[in-house]
Amino acid sequence: MAIFATLTFVGSAIFIFDVEAKLMLQFLGVSLLGVVTMIIAALAFTGLRIAIRRLFNK
Repeated sequence: MAIFATLTFVGSAIFIFDVEAKLMLQFLGVSLLGVVTMIIAALAFTGLRIAIRRLFNK
């Protein structure tokens, strides 16, 4: 849903408000990088939680 909202924002900024396409595409790239970073962090913390649970349940 966050990616769809970002795409909608970028599209409206380019086509309705006449913002430079290059600038908005850079914004889109940074936004997607942020989403990917959050997904990787969530996976890392999930893996850490599983590892700690297995370590202390022995």
